[in-house]
Amino acid sequence: MKRNIISAFLILLCFILQSSVLPAIAFNGIKPNLLIILIAAYGFMNGEKNGMLIGFFCGLLADIFSGDVIGLYALLYMLTGYVNGTFQRMFYPEDIKLPLILILVSDIGYNFVCYCLLFLLRGRLELGYYFLHVILPEAVYTIVIAFAVYPLLLLIHKKLEAAEKRSME
Repeated sequence: MKRNIISAFLILLCFILQSSVLPAIAFNGIKPNLLIILIAAYGFMNGEKNGMLIGFFCGLLADIFSGDVIGLYALLYMLTGYVNGTFQRMFYPEDIKLPLILILVSDIGYNFVCYCLLFLLRGRLELGYYFLHVILPEAVYTIVIAFAVYPLLLLIHKKLEAAEKRSME
């Protein structure tokens, strides 16, 4: 129960920060994606099921407040959480390289699929321009922010696991 409450709080916090604070620190309209960091970290630390659940609720919030179609971002974020959850078997808390690589790949993949679904199908074929001016800068900015956010998420994960272990005993 405690994990669910903290997860809901983190989802709301990241969404609020992403939609209100991060636009103020955007460079040329590019802002980091806190939701991708949260989804990738949760999937990586807790497995496919939790990654999908966190991804679904993050995406549902994004769909409700900023999406044109309800379900697109929920599906994309849910798939991101599932794919990151498949790497749970390789999860070692002291290793930061693999989570950051997964966050980077998740952000690039998410933005590429968004480009394909939202721009390419409408006849806008400037993939090179979009990659160099939107996808790559956002991925770099997200990774820079992930250096600070991921250790906090890892600390929360460790504290929750320790509390669950104590309550089991």
